[in-house]
Amino acid sequence: MSSRDVRVISLIGIAHGASHYHQLAFVTMLLIVRHSAGLSFVEVGLLGSIFYGVSGLGQTAAGFAVDRFGARPILAGGLATIGGALALISMAHSFAALAAIAVLAGLGNCVFHPADFALINASVKPGRLGRAFSIHGLGGSLGWAAGPAMYFLDSMFGWVAAALIGAIPGIVMAALVWSSRDDLVDHRIRPHSSDPSRRRPVPARVLFLQAPILLCFAYFALLSISTVGIQQFAVPAWMSMFGVGQSYGAACLIVFMVGAAAGMLLGGVFADRVRHHDRVAAIGLLAAAALTLPVATQTVSPALLLPLVGLAGFAGGTTNPSRDMLVRNTTPPGATGRVFGFVYSGLDLGSFLGPPVFGLLMSHGQPAMIFWIAVAFYLVNAGVVMAIRQVAAPSVFPAAAE
Repeated sequence: MSSRDVRVISLIGIAHGASHYHQLAFVTMLLIVRHSAGLSFVEVGLLGSIFYGVSGLGQTAAGFAVDRFGARPILAGGLATIGGALALISMAHSFAALAAIAVLAGLGNCVFHPADFALINASVKPGRLGRAFSIHGLGGSLGWAAGPAMYFLDSMFGWVAAALIGAIPGIVMAALVWSSRDDLVDHRIRPHSSDPSRRRPVPARVLFLQAPILLCFAYFALLSISTVGIQQFAVPAWMSMFGVGQSYGAACLIVFMVGAAAGMLLGGVFADRVRHHDRVAAIGLLAAAALTLPVATQTVSPALLLPLVGLAGFAGGTTNPSRDMLVRNTTPPGATGRVFGFVYSGLDLGSFLGPPVFGLLMSHGQPAMIFWIAVAFYLVNAGVVMAIRQVAAPSVFPAAAE
């Protein structure tokens, strides 16, 4: 792999990690300042919904901005914005102030997927895109793992200093991205082609109504509903279902997430070596469903729960690079930002809708339903990824994304 590809993949992977870190750091700071700001848990949850709601609504618009102004300045601006929003919590003392900050943070968060994928597609050689996508996903997972560091900063320096110190990664990464003009290629600059159809932009009203794009959006929405449900409620669900302690439940969740990260690395190798990315993604999803089924039916012993969920996470993780390749291959030239912005807004939609549903299930004593829903969505998404390739319309999209 060339040194330039390594620099690009590393920079975008770390930037994606910074975005996920700030997502969790923002929510963590809301819990830290809850008593000082006089917030209830319901208000904390509402602030989180504002953050994801704004991010989801803004992501498609961010995609248009990426295609209009370029991905590098938009990504740098997003990093600076979400970092600055975390710092502003140090001066907030009311729900109204934190709601305004949540809106600002959501606007900063909405740029990452359209900007990241536009830069990766334009800057990395095609034969290494699968591995680039896997490192991108791995960076996000590690960023989530870093979010709870806010608790340690709070205990050492207090919550005001914690918010200010916690903002540093976003600000630093914004400067690095902005200064990497030579490595980060502008995806709007494409080689000259004698075929006018390859240069003619696809109108938005046509682009977002294409079946492959709509299926990709649905895939991400369903994926995030079950993922957020497991991330937020798996530990108390396992405690209720299997009678395990909180520490063991937390260890199972960590193993699930680490397994997913490891699966992304292997999935990146597959994505670079195979042509039928739909088959790779479908097989991984079916395997994840099969491994989650014993959890849903409670037919596994507590001792085997940890390795089983680790394998389920691994199977699901292997699908990520191939699914990103599927999105890329359904994207027309010059529309990377718009398409990735639109389909990835499905993640925010699922993150917005999922928690209330799973919270209601937990309140009604139905923890196993979390995993039955996960099994169902794995199966549905296996069918969705197979359908994406079948309904792709080459006449509308004459070339793969740049």
